[in-house]
Amino acid sequence: MPSRGAERSPAEAEAVMRVVLDGIPAQTAWSVPIYGPDGEIDDFEVRAAGPHAKDVHGRVGKELIGVRTAGSYPSTRDTPLWRAYLRVMRTGEPEDVVRYEHVEAVEGVRHRSTYTVRVTRVLGGLLAAWTSHEDEDRLVVRLAITERLGNLGWGRWSLVTGEIEWSSQLYAIHGRDPADGPLDLRQYRAITHPEDLPIIDEALATLAVSDSPHEFEIRVRVGGELRLIRAVTEVGRDGAGRPIEMHGLIQDITDWRRTTDELAVATRRLAEESRLTAELQHIIMPVQEDFLTLPGLRVAVRYDAAATAPLGGDWYQAIHLDDDEALLAVGDVAGNGLPAASAMAKLRHAITGLAFADKHPDEILVALNRLLRRLRPDVLATAVVARFRPRDRTLTFTHAGHPPMLLVRGRSVRRLLHPGVLLGVFDDVEYTRATVRMEPGDLLVMFTDGLIELPGRDLFEGLDDLAATIAGVVAADPPDRLAAVMDALVPSNTGDDTCILVAQLTMTTLDVA
Repeated sequence: MPSRGAERSPAEAEAVMRVVLDGIPAQTAWSVPIYGPDGEIDDFEVRAAGPHAKDVHGRVGKELIGVRTAGSYPSTRDTPLWRAYLRVMRTGEPEDVVRYEHVEAVEGVRHRSTYTVRVTRVLGGLLAAWTSHEDEDRLVVRLAITERLGNLGWGRWSLVTGEIEWSSQLYAIHGRDPADGPLDLRQYRAITHPEDLPIIDEALATLAVSDSPHEFEIRVRVGGELRLIRAVTEVGRDGAGRPIEMHGLIQDITDWRRTTDELAVATRRLAEESRLTAELQHIIMPVQEDFLTLPGLRVAVRYDAAATAPLGGDWYQAIHLDDDEALLAVGDVAGNGLPAASAMAKLRHAITGLAFADKHPDEILVALNRLLRRLRPDVLATAVVARFRPRDRTLTFTHAGHPPMLLVRGRSVRRLLHPGVLLGVFDDVEYTRATVRMEPGDLLVMFTDGLIELPGRDLFEGLDDLAATIAGVVAADPPDRLAAVMDALVPSNTGDDTCILVAQLTMTTLDVA
């Protein structure tokens, strides 16, 4: 059995080691051997620990006293560290265990730690001093991940010895086997596009006289293709200011630049398409800035394009007909984009021609339905069409699956609804018409569903909210009821286009002539 004796008693040795380790700014612990029945060392128990000592379980300093190596860290048995402990106790010769990997479950998760440990026999026990490589290894891993994700690497070139050092990702960027070593300046010039060689020469000349980093881009040939390389370099100097080494961060930006260029092209194309779309929308649905004056009516119209699809299928029409009558209409073609706008244009132009052919609103809708079924059977649409006759203030109207009009009289708001089936559903559809006698000062509000529609909200609830908004406006007795109501109408659904038409009766007496 190895001698446990020392010139000091175990208690004295323990007291001395505790005092000594308290003054050492390193991770240290002193353990004594624990012998088994057979007289062999069975374990080691910590009797003194420095304040900086920390184990994988988070115990620090004096919290480690009483901890046994094999008992607390069973995975250490039969490892290089355990065998070094036994040899040092037997021979008395210090040993270094370099990059010892310790694997242990911490809170149910297997945790891997790497240490370099110095083991020395002192006062009948073992003094262990260790350095954790965990932070260092974590930094190395993070650096490798950063280089890989950013497709960049670093290099160092000694201007004194000619020594060159490349990171692993720099080899990957250049498609080069690390076993072949890094490229020197002559070799690098050989893979550089001839037109970019002056850029390298300019960079070297700048670095020779500048202490600031220098950035440049060149094309290099890698594996039969040209890759675009961005380099940021700087020079290190000695005490006399002479350049002694160069450091560089090199990134392959080929794919990034290609994506950026493609994105720029796509952005320009989208901007041009948006411009053309807006122009097309204005051609199909001219913007009406001023109020319209029609027989017996003052009319405001507005088209609000959808935020996501500026070309839509909503439309309005307000025109002066023969016999001093007026046609008012609002419609909505399902969908958006060019197909919806095309169908919308057909309906809007058709309704104009039919109105001048002296067709009533119900007859107009019958014709529009036939038009859709023949020319665009894939399209559905809604519409409300009204014809105003000033001489008796009669409004004749009908609906095809469209939200009702609102009649504002005094401070009250009521719905005008004469329901009919959507346009484009059936080949043969009959519509009927209704009439209402308008009174001086009345407002008629026509709109498409973008004004009242919200996801998850019933359309009738939206109608109630709209009516309440209008009632609140007219209750304030604004000097211009038409303008005030028009300004208060804000679309609920910005993802859908919206048309709004508000007409105000300007007559004060019946024309009985």
